[in-house]
Amino acid sequence: MSGTTQPRVPLGGFDATTAGLGSIVGAGAFVAFAPAAAAAGPALGAGLGIAAVVAFLCGLSTFQLSRAVSRRLPEDRGGDATARTAARILLGPYSGFLSGWTLVWALLLSSAVLALAFGAYVFPEHPKAGAAGAVIVMAAVNLLGVNRGSWVTRFIVAFVFSVLAFTVVVLFNEAPHQPLRVGAEIEASTSGVLQAAGLLFFLFSGYTRLATLGSGVRNPSRNLPIAIPAAIAVAFALYWFMGSSMLAYYGAAALSAETAPLLDPLESVGAGVGTGAVILAVAAAALGGLWSLMESAGRTASDMAADRDLPPFFGWSRESRFGRGQTPWAAEAAAAAVVLMLVVLGDLDALLGMASFALLFYAAITTVCAFTLKDRTRYAPRVLNLAGALGALLLALALPPVSISLTLIILVAGLVVRLSFRRPRTPRTPPPF
Repeated sequence: MSGTTQPRVPLGGFDATTAGLGSIVGAGAFVAFAPAAAAAGPALGAGLGIAAVVAFLCGLSTFQLSRAVSRRLPEDRGGDATARTAARILLGPYSGFLSGWTLVWALLLSSAVLALAFGAYVFPEHPKAGAAGAVIVMAAVNLLGVNRGSWVTRFIVAFVFSVLAFTVVVLFNEAPHQPLRVGAEIEASTSGVLQAAGLLFFLFSGYTRLATLGSGVRNPSRNLPIAIPAAIAVAFALYWFMGSSMLAYYGAAALSAETAPLLDPLESVGAGVGTGAVILAVAAAALGGLWSLMESAGRTASDMAADRDLPPFFGWSRESRFGRGQTPWAAEAAAAAVVLMLVVLGDLDALLGMASFALLFYAAITTVCAFTLKDRTRYAPRVLNLAGALGALLLALALPPVSISLTLIILVAGLVVRLSFRRPRTPRTPPPF
């Protein structure tokens, strides 16, 4: 999962697709295939296809909500928290809290996954120390209020795409020369394919940024419904070649045991060029993702504090020194502290499962909200919303039980605490959609 900034100049359809790819393709691509292979075995491609379809359905629902929110509440920030705004209006304040709370934890858990991916590739001898260092550095950047220009996203997506395409060629080229790896084969099963799809949904979760670009795109009602499936399709093609090449090189059993599966095959490229390129690509994607995700988590928590869903402390902010407006320093500092704790105490595979569950649960809330909309478009009937909700819930429940249990404990605990306190009345009642 990677991030992008709302563009200042409205984008056309092609540029919107490029921006979407910058949101979708990130450091998760370097670490997610190993646990997915452990679940699906040789049927890794089937799981990837299911994940892409569910992401497409949820992307349409997110776009519908973003369109409805921007029409009824043009002053609303929108962005990642579009579903939180819609759930608060359509389903009630506690549903709005659950949506926002789920989003915050999805962002925090995803940040931890990206940090550990950075550590696994850049500091393989001390991955947790490297991951912790990345969190601290990017937290400092966010607290200083450094603005992220669109050129950063363009550079990262171009560089990461080039490196990933290069690794695919190397993997397929070196696969015939690999010795036969002896080990227990992983048999494909329906439950395993669904679990792999749930884990690989993490790779497509950046679709929310594209679906909520709104006024950042010229004629969004026409361009975004085209850009969303186009970006997901291009990302799927890249991921499919990656998964196939890794299976060809390692086999499912050996791939499932790898923490940094792209380092070993790239050592065949002389003078450290291959491994150096991969390390730079992971560093760029992971740090860019951390920059975006921790900022989004902090701003969402700050918005929830403004709505009295979180303590007022999280709403404390100050003017940025670098032209980014108000920086919610208290919420962003708290987000960085939580991510740091997750990195130190957590395991990459477990955190990936938890992040995927939170993302899928948030996507399910989004599709349920979209299902209730009266303001609809002809290309997104309610049956697609229903299919997206069922698909997201199915993949979420197919994830490892430990990941489901831990994430549910966090979400339910937050909801119980929220239900224990009376919410003060707010003077403004948002109009219905």
